[in-house]
Amino acid sequence: MGVVSIALIVVVTGLIVWALYLSWDVQRWDSRIDALCAANDGKDVATRVYETAMAPETKEYFADLAGGRSFFIPSRSIGVTLGPQYPFVMETRVVEVLNKSSPSVVKYTERIVRVSDNKIMAERFGYQRGGGGVQLFDPGEIRNCPPMRTEDRLDVQVFANHPRHQTRRSP
Repeated sequence: MGVVSIALIVVVTGLIVWALYLSWDVQRWDSRIDALCAANDGKDVATRVYETAMAPETKEYFADLAGGRSFFIPSRSIGVTLGPQYPFVMETRVVEVLNKSSPSVVKYTERIVRVSDNKIMAERFGYQRGGGGVQLFDPGEIRNCPPMRTEDRLDVQVFANHPRHQTRRSP
């Protein structure tokens, strides 16, 4: 066996070990955020609805699509004003960065805010992992915890006239 063959074997082995490490690191962070979500019986990441409301029946919030209505709540950066046609907005912000490098892992909060008095109508906390793994084979999968079902979304729970509001499960 020549020097080139041995070098090739060493390089390939190194790449395989590196890929296995990256995969293990993603699994380790996924397990950690799952444990954080489950801590305190999941109460720390549970959706909290403080007040329900009726969304304005305007084009800014509702659109008629073939076969039904669509609902959209605009997002804004915290403290930014969108205009009087947006009495309710969604705010999302990072609360804590658990890992800056790849994979990036953050704790975040989503809130629906009534603009007139900045009242938080509902909020939920969650964890998100992005990236990690072997980039060539991993298309950039993002993992959220807790998983988000349609009936758990803040807009569905807050707005009584949301098109999906009737499909919510009873507590």
